[in-house]
Amino acid sequence: MLALLAVVLAAAPAPPARLACLARYYALAPVQIDGGWAGQLPDGTLLPWNDGRTKSPEERGLAPDLHDLFAEPYPRGAIRPITTVDSDPGRIRVDALFFATYGASAKEIEAKLVPIDFLGERIRVHRKIAPRFLAVARRLAPLVKQNPSLQPFLRKLGGTFNWRHIAGLDKFSAHSFGISLDLNVARSAYWRWAKPAEPVTWRNRLPQAVVDAFEAEGFIWGGRWYHYDTMHFEYRPELVEPDCE
Repeated sequence: MLALLAVVLAAAPAPPARLACLARYYALAPVQIDGGWAGQLPDGTLLPWNDGRTKSPEERGLAPDLHDLFAEPYPRGAIRPITTVDSDPGRIRVDALFFATYGASAKEIEAKLVPIDFLGERIRVHRKIAPRFLAVARRLAPLVKQNPSLQPFLRKLGGTFNWRHIAGLDKFSAHSFGISLDLNVARSAYWRWAKPAEPVTWRNRLPQAVVDAFEAEGFIWGGRWYHYDTMHFEYRPELVEPDCE
């Protein structure tokens, strides 16, 4: 019987590697449906892995499947200006996936927020992600001690949890789930604040060391976007962890 079970398991097809990656970090299980793959949420909802449609960046943002989360590789390494129009890796989110993982309402998520000390400032974040924020702080603390010029970027933090939509879109911000942090607004650049607004011209003052510390713990940075938001970090391990590539 055990030998037969081993043969059956060996013959079972493996899900796409990135779908399996999502299952490690989100409340989703890979399932096969009609010869294709989907992610099944705890309530039974099925999210298609790949709906087979060719989409523009705007269409991916409005109606993404799970595969669309990986449509643009997230760049790491040295900070470089982003000049490719509409290249915003990580701005696509499937709201249902985040609701299932973190909470489906402001009240539900607020009940899951915990206070932590982040380099001397008290912030509230989702309890699932609190260890990752603390790990970032542990990476940054000795760097700030060695290089005090980093400290102003990490003071007067812009905020964490805020149940709201992304400005100009009918999609929820990562701040709605308690998984993101804005650094010092006064030392940041945001594309909507620029004058003139067009053409979009990438700007940044945030030091490399700060970006590296967050990315090492599974966060992505809004400074890697054409529509830049250099104060913004959000926990998106599927885009930066080597085992998800």
